Amino acid sequence: MRRVHSFSAALAAATAILAGAAAVVAPAVDAPGRPPASPALSYDLVAETGQAPDPTTYASGLPWSDGGFFGHSATKARDFATWRGAPVDNVVAYTTRTTWSAELNNWWASSVPAGFDPARDDFILSVPLWTDDGMAGGDQGWKELGRQIAAVDPNGLVRLGWEMNCCFSHATNVAQWRKQFSRAVNLMRSTAPGLQIVFNPNEGAAQNGTVSAIESLYVKGKVDIIALDAYDWWAPFTTQANINSHFTKKYGWNYWYKFARARGLPFALAEFSVSSAAAGSGGDNPKFFDATYSWLSAKAKSDPGSIRFVSLFDEGASYCGCAISSSQNPKAAKAYRSRILGLRHP
Repeated sequence: MRRVHSFSAALAAATAILAGAAAVVAPAVDAPGRPPASPALSYDLVAETGQAPDPTTYASGLPWSDGGFFGHSATKARDFATWRGAPVDNVVAYTTRTTWSAELNNWWASSVPAGFDPARDDFILSVPLWTDDGMAGGDQGWKELGRQIAAVDPNGLVRLGWEMNCCFSHATNVAQWRKQFSRAVNLMRSTAPGLQIVFNPNEGAAQNGTVSAIESLYVKGKVDIIALDAYDWWAPFTTQANINSHFTKKYGWNYWYKFARARGLPFALAEFSVSSAAAGSGGDNPKFFDATYSWLSAKAKSDPGSIRFVSLFDEGASYCGCAISSSQNPKAAKAYRSRILGLRHP
């Protein structure tokens, strides 16, 4: 089983191709109990967000669903939750995208821990609109995929054609892409009506010959959440000027947040982390997580409920260097954990 994933269009151009092998799927394990809050918190939930959410809403106690990608391993998801001191609310997975036969192998269903509660937690599956061999999939195949996702989480989230403005999305024709997006949504929802569809570009302008007007790919009435994939890459989050540029540029964080809210939809940060393997990154950069969670908190404070989910990309492979729960990025890890603990509802 292989998944091909790109976390930055610019990095993809620099390295020609980014690929990672899917981790061996581990048996499901019990989710951890909620550990006590740290007594030395630097941040206060009410002060930062203006809200104190019911802790039963999300297991983490955060004002949004907060989890991540953990190498398709239920064990790693459990260990990550223990390490950070808060349960994970969501688990991100990827289908095998090589062929439609591989696409319909639901090995990814074992990514969630045994304590996963589909009524509370989020299973988030990343699904290409075309497989790598260019196939659009038959009607029955899309219907079956909907059933498979719903078997894990009846109202699961689908990052359909994610990172459509770069990499491997096949988004080179607006009409064709919109037609396939609508078709896939309709067919999956015919067997799994509760699925939530995520429109999920990568931060920044279009790359690799994809449609330049990224917003034109959005299909009204077929999307439930607008999300963004964003990493600590050029320009690195090492100065305030660089940080501001990520938030304020066209197709940056503020752009897609405003795009979502203008359409009455919530926003999500579907992939994010440091990327210390990249020469253009900030390396083991704690400022990235400080900036990220300050931005999220500000949005949640000014517009409660506007942040739907946040998913860390905890990937230690050499192409990425994105893991923080290991010794790979200890400074960034410390900043991340401090922010999580500080935002938790006690």
